[in-house]
Amino acid sequence: MECVFGDYIKFVDNFLTNYYKLLLSGRYDKNIVKPFINKYIDVRYYNKYAIKEDDFTERLNKELNNVATELMNEYEGKKEQIKNVFALFSYVLFIDGCTKFNDINILLKTLYADKNISLKYTPEIKKSVTAEVKQYITKKIDFFKLFETTEFYLKGKKIDNELYSVDLGQKCNLSKLYSDYAIDKAYNSQVVLENRVYLTLIMLSSKILSEVIALDFSNNYIIEFPASLFEKSKKAMRFLRALNDELLKEKISLKIYYKDYKKYRKYINELINSGYSISLELDETYTTNFENLFLFANILVSKKYDYYDIIINNKDIIRTNIITVWGEVWKPF
Repeated sequence: MECVFGDYIKFVDNFLTNYYKLLLSGRYDKNIVKPFINKYIDVRYYNKYAIKEDDFTERLNKELNNVATELMNEYEGKKEQIKNVFALFSYVLFIDGCTKFNDINILLKTLYADKNISLKYTPEIKKSVTAEVKQYITKKIDFFKLFETTEFYLKGKKIDNELYSVDLGQKCNLSKLYSDYAIDKAYNSQVVLENRVYLTLIMLSSKILSEVIALDFSNNYIIEFPASLFEKSKKAMRFLRALNDELLKEKISLKIYYKDYKKYRKYINELINSGYSISLELDETYTTNFENLFLFANILVSKKYDYYDIIINNKDIIRTNIITVWGEVWKPF
């Protein structure tokens, strides 16, 4: 599994395709069904076309209605088929967890009896659809069990409005022969720090996916990206494939220090140009040079530096989000 979010989207796409193939049977037409599925995924999982504090169901219905209108104009002889595809999506909202329901059997019974849908279902079709839907719901539960662990946990601290710095905590039962100092030193060694990034990305991706399924797109996250990975490009790119999704690239920002940006400027700029969100923490090597600061999703700065007031007073010139680093306490999510 390279990208948790991307793999889950493929899983949803595959289910919806099978859902329509079974219900439409011989009338299935990819050219008609696929635009509906793509639009649903864009709205449901990527929060596209959102207006502040809008109603998700109303927005989805509006966007799917636009798809239906466009398809009817393109395929005038298939209006009834298009209407059926549109109507069947009202049940997807329940099956995919957008809207709560009490009994899946009652829900499917309602679908099969829906007079607004001009389809006939044989007992074999009903049996297959019921099995497909129940299997989908079960697999969704099993999917998240893959990321359950008793040894590691995500911890975070709020550093800005709906923005959290994230790290990986450990609660491994190690031998009492090792002191807390030795354990901490090993846990923060270079190789372990690098590998922690990958595990953090996987677990954080799962957390974000859970939030998205609950229709919560509010939070964003920053994790520290060890500079040592810039010397190991193959390992770094293998780790970054865990972020190979447009939503994750938007919601997870990789934090680097200014001293490392100076050293690996070309590599880091390439990551930014590839769509990765990078946050920059200014350090003792920074000399009030505003050049390129606008490239970063966030600029983190501490009051302990003499240049702090200069940064704060030049927000309009820097043109990106500036965050004051405080002494927040880490808390488990």
